[in-house]
Amino acid sequence: MSAEAFSSGPAPAIDPAVVARMSESIRVEGLERALGTYFAEFRLALVEAGGKVSDLGPRAGRRGAELTALGAEEAGGDVVTALTRFSAAALSQTERLRLAQSLIATVTDTDTEDTGPRATARRSVLDALEVIDSKEVATILAPTSEPIRSVAQKRRKAGELIGLPIGARPDYRYPLFQFDRNRHQIHDLVKYANRRLAVADDPYGAASWWLTATDILDGRSPLEDLEAGELTEIAIDNVLDVARRGM
Repeated sequence: MSAEAFSSGPAPAIDPAVVARMSESIRVEGLERALGTYFAEFRLALVEAGGKVSDLGPRAGRRGAELTALGAEEAGGDVVTALTRFSAAALSQTERLRLAQSLIATVTDTDTEDTGPRATARRSVLDALEVIDSKEVATILAPTSEPIRSVAQKRRKAGELIGLPIGARPDYRYPLFQFDRNRHQIHDLVKYANRRLAVADDPYGAASWWLTATDILDGRSPLEDLEAGELTEIAIDNVLDVARRGM
């Protein structure tokens, strides 16, 4: 999913009663659990209906039907789009940040590597970033040596670098914004934020954090402020602390 999908903007014209019921579910059950249930019910019913939202009928369950009411039918059964429409209408900026991160990690366990909402979210993160492989990382960080994959692996395992796993083995791709190529090092602010984000535990969630606009940065994302030379450790702490207080 794109970071822009969760940024502030005009609320879509959707049924306010549906928004109210979903909001109440989140208030009672918590964001991740409630939305995980919506995902699971809708996805199961969609599979049973052969992938046609118009054929779901009662099989979607109440929550799956509510996703359809939010626009999943018009989106061709794209449950991520439906929940994005809900987030724009009903969630605070902090909740949108949590949703963007949690959709990557907490959708159904039946997702395969190449299909399902989690795979869609991961592809969106990859599409939004310029990435390089392990040997290219070594060329940046150790330009006088033979490029070897362990250079990137060491920094990834230390929590300094986001490495986005691809495939079952997996192979890793590293967002290029993390590197100061002129000085042949990782940006100090990137290392600071990545350590706080525990990137080794949730690399796609961490990448989405860098991409997600926040009111604390006047509607910009941490990546935009980094590239503009305006990001600071204090700003990183503020964005992370506000998000976690809302969890």
